[in-house]
Amino acid sequence: MKLRLLLTLAASLGIAHAHDCNTLETLQTGSNDAATATVNKQLLLDKVDLTKLKELGFKSLIGTNLDDWKIHNDKPAVKFTLKDGVISGVAEDLKGNTFLYTNEEYDNYLLYFEFRFDHLKGNSGLMYHSKYNDAQKFAGIQFEMDPTKRRWTGLLYAENLGGWHYPNRDGAAGEEKASKETMRELSKIGQEAFNPTGWNAGFIRIRGNELQTWLNGKLRTNYTWKVDNFPGQGSIALQIHGGKSCAVSWRNLYLLPLDSESK
Repeated sequence: MKLRLLLTLAASLGIAHAHDCNTLETLQTGSNDAATATVNKQLLLDKVDLTKLKELGFKSLIGTNLDDWKIHNDKPAVKFTLKDGVISGVAEDLKGNTFLYTNEEYDNYLLYFEFRFDHLKGNSGLMYHSKYNDAQKFAGIQFEMDPTKRRWTGLLYAENLGGWHYPNRDGAAGEEKASKETMRELSKIGQEAFNPTGWNAGFIRIRGNELQTWLNGKLRTNYTWKVDNFPGQGSIALQIHGGKSCAVSWRNLYLLPLDSESK
């Protein structure tokens, strides 16, 4: 009887291990459709298992303090705090954009994170591959967080790297420049996916110059950076946008580095 129980347990653990490997492989190298199915099954707010993410090798970027982070454009008008695992940024009458960014830089990876707007008066974003350029401007690729009627959350804005890339720079849906119809469709999907009053789940897959992003299970960006100013390895950065007022919070930032063979 004991042997039968042990065999059953071993078999179940083997199945679970295989399932975990399949999950990770799909997120790393699977097609957009396959990755989207996995994101919807395991990486939505009401489904994500943070313990399982850790077991898969994801590392939390939020510790017990902010010692592993730096601030670009640190001014009295802006304040970052960490409480109960939630990083909050607040600013009033801020000139220029401010970023809280990691000391460590990353190259190819998967990134799961959650965010919410504490009020809807200003937009924000999560930057990746961010660093100071030759002109000493803070530059990087941005997962847009857009509470306006346009609802472009999850699309690709390049801070000090040419502005909107997806849509616009190299187009969307295979076009050199996104059509108005495509832009309206992206806004419609964003309207359906974005929660303006609560937490949202974001997911980024970056392999070389190939970028995909998801918002609450919806694929938002599928983009290959074609111009020659691709920033490469850089920090993860949390944006407080300049303006009259901005208040945003982030939690559960989990990153899994991918080796070159995963690209």
